Amino acid sequence: MSNFEARSAGLRMAWAELLLNSNEYFTGKGHFAMPKHSTVQKERNSSLEILRLICIFHVIFWHSAGPYLNQISGSNLGDALIINAITNNTNLIFMLISGYFGIRFNLEKLIKLDLCIIFYDLLFMFLTGNFGLKTLITCFLPITFENHWFVSCYFVIALFSGFLNRIPEALSRTSFRNLLLLLLFVFYVMPTVFFHELIEDTGKGVVCMTIMYLVGRYIRLYLSERHFRKDRLAILFFGNLLVISTLNLALTTASGTFMGMYCRDNSIFIVVNAVCAFLFFREFYISIPLINHLSQSVVFLYCIEGYMRQIFNRFVDLGAHVNDWYFTGTVLVYAVSVFAACLLLHEVRYFLLDRFDGFLANRIMRLVNSVTPAVKRGYAKLHDNVLILISK
Repeated sequence: MSNFEARSAGLRMAWAELLLNSNEYFTGKGHFAMPKHSTVQKERNSSLEILRLICIFHVIFWHSAGPYLNQISGSNLGDALIINAITNNTNLIFMLISGYFGIRFNLEKLIKLDLCIIFYDLLFMFLTGNFGLKTLITCFLPITFENHWFVSCYFVIALFSGFLNRIPEALSRTSFRNLLLLLLFVFYVMPTVFFHELIEDTGKGVVCMTIMYLVGRYIRLYLSERHFRKDRLAILFFGNLLVISTLNLALTTASGTFMGMYCRDNSIFIVVNAVCAFLFFREFYISIPLINHLSQSVVFLYCIEGYMRQIFNRFVDLGAHVNDWYFTGTVLVYAVSVFAACLLLHEVRYFLLDRFDGFLANRIMRLVNSVTPAVKRGYAKLHDNVLILISK
């Protein structure tokens, strides 16, 4: 056998093993052993589900106030700075919770999630009258555009979750901790201190979300049995909140426009507050089935709250109250109404179409499974032909 044939055969065997392992991974048949010191929590902690619901409300609240930031002044400006510091850790908390419980790739569930998002995009396209070819394309490819950036990040992390979950297993606790510290320094400390981002996405991208997912894994694997004092977590949270608000106030005063640089998703201050909030709520253990059910709507509420606000804005003009002393209260009532409307809409859709989503997702999975062997064979043939073409 020639050297080329030997190398090709070896590569074929390696790829065959990889494809076999990935097939087990993608079909959910694979088993990834957890470290012996980890614990498995069978029931979902409703206190963390309450935190998820609070976070999605914070998203709606801040997005509702966002368009008017450069118009507000006086006490409303102070309110906005504090609210920004409180609410802008939501994306990080979502990923901390995902990492804590762990994501397991399930293509059928992701397809079902995608179908639901497509439904909402099409529904609100008609309700808002935003017709057009580009809009229609983005409706059918929701996770490939910026419309739903957080869901796109979730899909990517879910796709690589089998590999991400193995990182703690391949590294010692010290090595894993050092890796996280290095990642936090490069992607969070540097943007906070120097306002310089290696990836210019203000932290709203797959890199920073993946880091938070890994931080959640670390907490689960090494700190799940450790308890923290809630009063000290609260002091750290509100002390850090005061620092953030003061720094942003200084920037806002100097620039003459609203500045929230220290509240970005890649701010180390926001990381500290996100971890504090997560650990604080984790210290409470309660089980409420209704809360656990409602929290499953969070990802969908994230996708539709912007559409719902467009509809509400046809009847409510927040801008007319931007200089009133009760502006913050007006936004709060507005946000609660949007939150309730989104939740009600999704519950109605869940009741009517959830089974159909599952049926359609299952049919799509059958189609995927039927063409997978042919795709693998085609890839193997293409792989060998390319090697022959480029080898001496």
